[in-house]
Amino acid sequence: MVLSEHALEALSRTGDELKYVYSNIIQALPHSAQTLSGLTHFLGYNRSNAQRILNAVNKSDNGHQVIIQMPGCSGLKDFNLCIKKHNVAQQWFVQAQQITLQFESVIKQFSKSHAQLKRALSDTLACGHTAEKNDIRKLHYTTSKSIMGSSVNTLFSAYVLSESKKNAEFLQEVAIIAKHGIHRAPNAPPFVQFYTHPHPEGFTQPLAIDGKSRIDHQQFQIGVIESFSTPGLLDAYQSYSASNSGIVFNALADPAPFDATFLFSNPDELANPLHHNNHCSSTSISIKNPTEKLVMMVFLDKKIDMKSSVNVGCYQGNQKVEEGKLSAKDMWTEKLPDYPELRIVNLNAPSLQAIAGINIQQYVDFIFTFSQLNKEQFVCYLMEVDYPIWSSTYRIYFEHQTIN
Repeated sequence: MVLSEHALEALSRTGDELKYVYSNIIQALPHSAQTLSGLTHFLGYNRSNAQRILNAVNKSDNGHQVIIQMPGCSGLKDFNLCIKKHNVAQQWFVQAQQITLQFESVIKQFSKSHAQLKRALSDTLACGHTAEKNDIRKLHYTTSKSIMGSSVNTLFSAYVLSESKKNAEFLQEVAIIAKHGIHRAPNAPPFVQFYTHPHPEGFTQPLAIDGKSRIDHQQFQIGVIESFSTPGLLDAYQSYSASNSGIVFNALADPAPFDATFLFSNPDELANPLHHNNHCSSTSISIKNPTEKLVMMVFLDKKIDMKSSVNVGCYQGNQKVEEGKLSAKDMWTEKLPDYPELRIVNLNAPSLQAIAGINIQQYVDFIFTFSQLNKEQFVCYLMEVDYPIWSSTYRIYFEHQTIN
């Protein structure tokens, strides 16, 4: 049995909401009751079902995994009664009842039982049931391209995350954003590159970045990598907007499609999970122009990665998340029904030498030379999306355990 896209979307949303409610319930319990033995003893609850709830809350990467890992509705109802009986997490009791009823409803809608639904969901995900979704996204891309009068063939982004040498409270983020095959009709809006960091004092224009450029650990840097961009791009720079953090470019003399590659270095924007109470960090890319292909790579320092779990999601708009207060489970309300695949990759793998016609290795070598870091000390995550949703944001999250 293969589930429809409608079923996948409904199950993903229900799973996200289940995780949100029950993770808050677990966190509201005494600390000693947040382990398997403690939860079982404190509530007098079935040990097997307790394990399943904890797995769904702590080890699921998306709403579909929550549906598969959670106990059935009978088990959740018993858990809810235990909460009521012991008079704990009462502020979440009503929401627990509501989401349990919703869970029961989607099971009846798409299957005969929770067990059958789990099998169908696992089979559907294993089949890579994405053809219909790709067709819809392609149509969205074509329509958006016509409306906007602009598009990008390939958007490649690479991020290197390590501890900041300026302030241990933050991660040092170095990023390359490369846009290949930028098409602009005469009536299209100007080409603008947006970012999130405030402009440094005295900023007048982006830097010219070349192979000899090196990181400045003390301040934010933004520049154009001229060797990866169409000649004349930096000369076409017009102005910057302090209000929405964007640099604006005039049209190039040649109306043909062009390439634009930018480098960003942020020493004080991402909270460092090694030294911060909040143990969640993320990188994101917003789809500002209709785009055929998104390739996103994140390099995470191994000493941070060793105690981290990773997740990915596609969200409405491009709202900035206040740093230090980020929580992936709190953002399910903005999550779109899109399920990009994330994988760990070996940089020496032949398949990674070129993706979508891009020489990946030259970008990787450039960003690590600029950062003065050894790429062997990093774990690489890769996400590829065909026809990413225009005007959405793709996020790769890292949820970190406390590191002693």
